[in-house]
Amino acid sequence: MEEKQIIDQLRTAAAEGRLTIHMYQQWQKVNGGASVLELLEAYGSWANVLRLAGLDNQLPRFTKAEVLRSLRRAAKEIGSITSADYRKWAAERDVPSLTEVVVLFGSWKVALIEADLLGMVAKDQKCEIIQSLLDASEDIAPLTSTAYAKWARAHQRPSITKVVRRFGSWTQALEEIGLSTRKTFTEEEIVQALKEADEELPVLSPWGYEMWQKKTGKGRLLKTFNRCSALSR
Repeated sequence: MEEKQIIDQLRTAAAEGRLTIHMYQQWQKVNGGASVLELLEAYGSWANVLRLAGLDNQLPRFTKAEVLRSLRRAAKEIGSITSADYRKWAAERDVPSLTEVVVLFGSWKVALIEADLLGMVAKDQKCEIIQSLLDASEDIAPLTSTAYAKWARAHQRPSITKVVRRFGSWTQALEEIGLSTRKTFTEEEIVQALKEADEELPVLSPWGYEMWQKKTGKGRLLKTFNRCSALSR
């Protein structure tokens, strides 16, 4: 295909909006013409393809290296790197906008991975969840997962799903933060409870212990101890 034909096709495709690789590929499937692979093999890069068609105005204002530097600078100055924080920070400076970051890397997450900042996001999210649970505990008593889910929706805080995903379970989240009202037991207390149950029950089984515990009001075994293994002592 002659270069003039390629240029005409590129300009026609660009009439529908910013000519990204993906956009051109969709256009080419319907209208025919040189494929993305053929263009890249012939001209080396998509930036060169756009220059060939006189579409320089569609080239990114910043290189990937410049975007990565901006992301790291923002993380250092803000202390966090959520997309919302970055959008606000970038609006006040001559740096890549959030939209430009996403267009250049494909997604916000990929940009953070390239900038080696994904770990900071995880830390920020955990701090946000912890603060939300502490705030909720002041408004809700008892702090159950159902009550928190309702509170989180009303206050636009991290959902119960995010809490469980970050900590493993609702119970684990409360225990790690120190909000759990569940009594914990030492290994000696567990063994003593088993001995008492063994003296009163015909057969000491997990089910039998459970019934004995409910009847006597004795504390439950810690979840970190497997009941069956404890009973085999």
